[in-house]
Amino acid sequence: MRTRKSLLAAVPAAAAALSLAACADSPALTSPAGAAVITAVSPGGDRLATVEQEGRTPALYFQNADGTGRFRVHFTYVSDHVTGNYSPRQLPVTDESIRAIRRVVWSPDGRYLAAVVAPAYDAMQVVLIGADGHDMRTVSPNSQTLFGDVAWSPDSRRIAYAMATGPYSSRPDLFYTDLGPDNVHRVTTSGHVGGYDTFRFDATGNVLTFTEHLGWADDGINVQSRVAAADLGSGAITYGATLVGEPQAFASDASWILVIRSHTAPGDDTRDLVKVSLTDGAETTLANGYPWHAMLLEGDREAILMGPDDPTSSVLAYRIIGVGAPNDVHATLPTGANVTWAALLRAPR
Repeated sequence: MRTRKSLLAAVPAAAAALSLAACADSPALTSPAGAAVITAVSPGGDRLATVEQEGRTPALYFQNADGTGRFRVHFTYVSDHVTGNYSPRQLPVTDESIRAIRRVVWSPDGRYLAAVVAPAYDAMQVVLIGADGHDMRTVSPNSQTLFGDVAWSPDSRRIAYAMATGPYSSRPDLFYTDLGPDNVHRVTTSGHVGGYDTFRFDATGNVLTFTEHLGWADDGINVQSRVAAADLGSGAITYGATLVGEPQAFASDASWILVIRSHTAPGDDTRDLVKVSLTDGAETTLANGYPWHAMLLEGDREAILMGPDDPTSSVLAYRIIGVGAPNDVHATLPTGANVTWAALLRAPR
């Protein structure tokens, strides 16, 4: 049986960094400072990535947004040079070993997809995949549980994620990796940034705005969280508004946030997608029904809203909606009945 490593030994304190040499399995340009430069090329047009459950096997597919050009991504070789990680021989990331693919997110420059994969029941990791389905590498610690989304910096040079720091998937905190050298940094130490939370880099890539789970709201149905911002240079964290509902996504300037809020009337199991201003508290209900998750697209004008059409269905619909007005449905993504997650990359408009 595999012996679980202690993440606390690998990342002992806030802002601790793990160093690594640049990946040596594929040629890479180098910056003047010697850090590896991401070399994958962005494809043209809108691109869709879907996670699909094929029996007990999760599969990742790339395609054009209209459903053409579809192919399966095969995990044939995933390199890993993150200090302290299990080696690929000890913890292989392959089509056969992956038990789950939880989230996928395109980089802003379109050259990579980040996927949260679980090659073991108690160990997850962030894997980068080139837009052509190749050039894969792990960029996070691989001995703990990851929670919720990942977030890219606007220049595609950093990626943030929430990860357990204690035993049995406890004490989740926020981390980020400087890509290229793949140095890992710890951002928070509260142990309260988990699956209910969301986070986003600012335009500079030097500030992470995030939510921190506080527990249940007074209604006993919705969760409550608070907004915070971490300066990655100084390590200072400031706190702001308190929210009711599951946080989904921050605007790039952190002036508003999307939340999913359950109705509290007896017998009403519908939920709302709500846009909440973080400057004056004003709210706009964008959609109602059974939403599970909302993901902002680059530019903050649209979001993918994921959820079934009725509470008895296991089939998820993925609709593109505008976030400026209620009930503004732009399109429905071409996803099948077994799709468990989808990410859309918009080509430059």
